[in-house]
Amino acid sequence: MACFAGKSIAQTQQTPCSTDQVRQMVLQNHPELAEIEANYKAQIREGIKHIDFSKVTQRTTTTDSNGVFWYDIPIVVHVVHDYGGEYLSDNAIYNDLVNWNIVYAGENYDTANIIPTFRPWRGIPHIRLHLATIDPNGNPTHGITRHRSYLTYTAGEPAKLDDWPPTSYVNIWSVYEIPASGGFQAAAYAYQPPTAAVEPLGDGILCDYSYMANNNYGDIALETNGNEIGKTINHEMGHVFNLMHPWGNTNFPQVGVGDDEVDDTPPTQGHNPVGCIFDVDTNRNGVYDTLGATNYYVIYTNVEGNDSLVNYPDTTNAQNIMDYTYCARMFTKGQVARMQATLNDPLAGRNHLWNDSNLINTGVLTPSLTFAPFPDLKPIPAFSAIASGTSNYMQKMNYFTIPGRPIEFVNESWNDTLTSLLWTFSNGASTDSYTFTTFTPNPTIINNFTEGGWVTMKMTAAGNHTGDTTVVLPNAVFVANPTATNPAGYVQTFNPATSTDAASWPSFNYYNNEFYWKVSDSAGYGDNYSMEYVGFDSRIIPSIGAYPYTGTPTGDFDDVFSVPFNLSGYTASNCFLNFNTSGATRSTSANSITDTLEIDYMTSAGNWVEITKLGQGELFNMGSLTTSYTPSSMSDWVPNGISIPSAAITPYTVFRFRYLPNVGVDGYSSSNNFYMDNVHISEWPAAVENVKMTTADVMLMPNPTSGDAYVVIKDANSTSAQVLVTDVTGKEVYSTSKPLTGNNMARIQIPHDAIAVPGVYMVQATTGSQVTTKKLVVY
Repeated sequence: MACFAGKSIAQTQQTPCSTDQVRQMVLQNHPELAEIEANYKAQIREGIKHIDFSKVTQRTTTTDSNGVFWYDIPIVVHVVHDYGGEYLSDNAIYNDLVNWNIVYAGENYDTANIIPTFRPWRGIPHIRLHLATIDPNGNPTHGITRHRSYLTYTAGEPAKLDDWPPTSYVNIWSVYEIPASGGFQAAAYAYQPPTAAVEPLGDGILCDYSYMANNNYGDIALETNGNEIGKTINHEMGHVFNLMHPWGNTNFPQVGVGDDEVDDTPPTQGHNPVGCIFDVDTNRNGVYDTLGATNYYVIYTNVEGNDSLVNYPDTTNAQNIMDYTYCARMFTKGQVARMQATLNDPLAGRNHLWNDSNLINTGVLTPSLTFAPFPDLKPIPAFSAIASGTSNYMQKMNYFTIPGRPIEFVNESWNDTLTSLLWTFSNGASTDSYTFTTFTPNPTIINNFTEGGWVTMKMTAAGNHTGDTTVVLPNAVFVANPTATNPAGYVQTFNPATSTDAASWPSFNYYNNEFYWKVSDSAGYGDNYSMEYVGFDSRIIPSIGAYPYTGTPTGDFDDVFSVPFNLSGYTASNCFLNFNTSGATRSTSANSITDTLEIDYMTSAGNWVEITKLGQGELFNMGSLTTSYTPSSMSDWVPNGISIPSAAITPYTVFRFRYLPNVGVDGYSSSNNFYMDNVHISEWPAAVENVKMTTADVMLMPNPTSGDAYVVIKDANSTSAQVLVTDVTGKEVYSTSKPLTGNNMARIQIPHDAIAVPGVYMVQATTGSQVTTKKLVVY
């Protein structure tokens, strides 16, 4: 049933679907919704007020030959996933569609168990749902899209990706889980027409995948007399067609007696918390609410002005699909009339869904030329890659590996039934080519790589209809260098001109979204280059002008990987991972800042181990800024020295910098940009290497160096600085002077040409009467 959550019946408790809660949130942003709803209710009520449902003859035939009019509705299912159980197969969705249509045709077998009290009131909607065969761009489709996103784990409005025009298609988004609301886990929610009129971008149904999958508990409702088919999407589609919960949409179940403006669903307090309780002797729902239904009747006036009284059942319709019970069986005649009136009304374009031109444009009534009911499309090759034997979703995207570490490649191709799959790999793969011809679900290849660099992978998927599709992925996986780097004198500045192996520090934007690592050429510690985490989102949303902050990135993470280091010459007491950082936030509330930089290591054993996590105190030294942040001076940076544990001090150790962006207490991110630079291994922590400058100080960086060097000078009592560089013999190799500006600081470059010969140089800095001399090591 639509409103129970969890991944198994054993842990399920009755919970509300979130349609009413979402309506309340939209109402806060759009107060005009209340007036639209009132006018719409009056209009629908006027259209059906003269119908005496006790005299309505309900057709039971399901064929057009008997004159039954059907409402054909195009739909599209958007699978928002992370290649877990929520990655529903095409066939599973096709099977679900069959079950949804069985209910809307009134052919669900459990109608035989409708209690006698309500059998005369059963209505058949005569609605047929069709997966579209033409997409909004006029291309053939199976009515299914797939989008990999972290938003599937905490799905709400931002998870409504790839939406198609809601006046032409009913959008259904299948996700891993919808966040709890009011302490309860919701299974699904939908937009009713008035809500869709003010928020058209969200129009449709958002559903927990376990309530969509035909073989999952979402479609099996447990009742005292056995298993019954649940009707999640049917419930939510009822909301799309303007049905309310039986207690109304301004009330909550078991709080007060409410009404859904449908005469033959008696007013009710709502579902009983333990499900459907039915007394077979009295044909009543036992201790189920009878407060609203007792002595319930309606007086109708027909067009001739004559009155008639209908004494409706004095018990609530617990078996109604729009209730929250585990015994959903039926819609009523009044609900059918309300749905059909909605489908004939222009509000939110509901009347456009089933008109002839839309049915032609969406292809739902166009027979396929090759096989029914969908067009013949080529397969779409897709894959996921995980560390062999790993199940934790945070480890699922292992597009980085080291030689000898097994990676499991899982086939995730879709859009057609595969007959063969050719998979080839570069970089000395243990299995460089393999063809699958016999398919089990999601066939896999476990591969090791011996050569460093980016792996080129090719997939050729052949379907059983149109043919095959080949994709070539030149950056499918990055393999670390088999030979570890000597850290002595090594500094990663991310400057492509001076750092010969900057390309060996790969970064991954796993979900291909707006939050990611990149090499910045506009800011750095000592030059203009650094590794930047882009956390500031400048996207514009038309309905609100701009994002309140930056979206809702719960579940997102992005990685930067170091080169492998040979740390065998160090001990646990004198081995530090040093780097400089600069960052800002957009929030002024500490409670809403949860950004984290997680630092991990991996040795040749092949498992990631966490070293530490840096939080708001370490990441955001520049405080709160409402504009996109970029460091502008050396004083904007702070040193970080991370003690490397003894288990990580090996001849082959790789470090991972994992940034997890923030979701604040308001549901939106308050992240800004974050920068990292000057990464190196040292016997001393960075705070000791480069003492933070006070009123008068001199720093050399990077030191040691293999390229340019910089002298950073600060003197509050002087206006200029002179630099003299001599070699070990005392011979002058370079000299210059520069005024002190800004914070009484100067950054003076010592060009590589002047110190091209490896060795030790003496750097003398003079400001006023102060003379400071420091050693500079060049390798």
